[in-house]
Amino acid sequence: MNKTVEHYISELLFLHDCVILPNFGGFVGNAQSAKLNKITGVLSPPSKQILFNANLKTNDGLLITHISNQEGITQEQAKNEIENYATKIAAKLDGSKVLRIDKIGLFTLGKEGNIIFLQDSSNNYSLDAFGMEATHNKTVERETIVEEKVAATIKTIRKQSNNPRAFLKAAAVIIPLIALSYISITQQDKINTVYTQMASLNPFETTAIAEPIPEIIPEVKIEVEAEPIVELVKEKVPAIITPQNTFYIIAGAFSEQKNADKMIAKLKKWNYNTEIVPGGNLMRVSYDSFNNREDAILALNKIKQENSAAWLLTK
Repeated sequence: MNKTVEHYISELLFLHDCVILPNFGGFVGNAQSAKLNKITGVLSPPSKQILFNANLKTNDGLLITHISNQEGITQEQAKNEIENYATKIAAKLDGSKVLRIDKIGLFTLGKEGNIIFLQDSSNNYSLDAFGMEATHNKTVERETIVEEKVAATIKTIRKQSNNPRAFLKAAAVIIPLIALSYISITQQDKINTVYTQMASLNPFETTAIAEPIPEIIPEVKIEVEAEPIVELVKEKVPAIITPQNTFYIIAGAFSEQKNADKMIAKLKKWNYNTEIVPGGNLMRVSYDSFNNREDAILALNKIKQENSAAWLLTK
């Protein structure tokens, strides 16, 4: 075949809520709504939770028909390919107690013969979430410093004289302050500049020399200087990109190539996806590799029952 059976199972999971692999088990999908993690602030899109039911082994024809149409082969040939695949992965799971199907999930065989399935989190089979990714929402807290200064200024005015000129000066200070209380917190630098400009104004200063009334006009027009900073700026929250790591379950580290080759041959005989992990002075031979830490830890716990020296390497 041009593509593997597991590839066609993955394709069908996008369109159907139940896909049966005859003589092995069925994959059942349950729709999940979008979720917000209040602790981390991460908003996850809608998803489809995949569960595995080992009792769903009866052939319903869905997988056979799909493979037959996509590969251009007869249904009998497709049936034989599926049966061979199911026999192969069942033997691997029975022998190594751990089985990973690409893009679908990780299987482990318990002591009582029960199968534990953990879905591959790198694939979202929900069509409602097409093109959507998890986003991080930053909580914006409004500062109350400006409001407190306005309240303090009003309280001081009430204690001053009823002189009309004093009220006009006070209005020249209060009006810009009220406008500033609604400005985005990202304009803090501009707000500080305006406060510095207004510091030269003392609305309650008294003098023995009477000033002409027309001189009041330039002071009242101070609100024109504050007008340009009333522009609201929307803060763009950058998306958090989580680095993708690979997790290797290490069987042993060797200084000589021939010893590493012997270990690789032994692990391949046991149906492990073994390889030599690059880096370091020693040649580290792995049982298997995973893109998900939870999958790797689950597999490591099973392997440690046979090899207590196995350990987890993250790259």
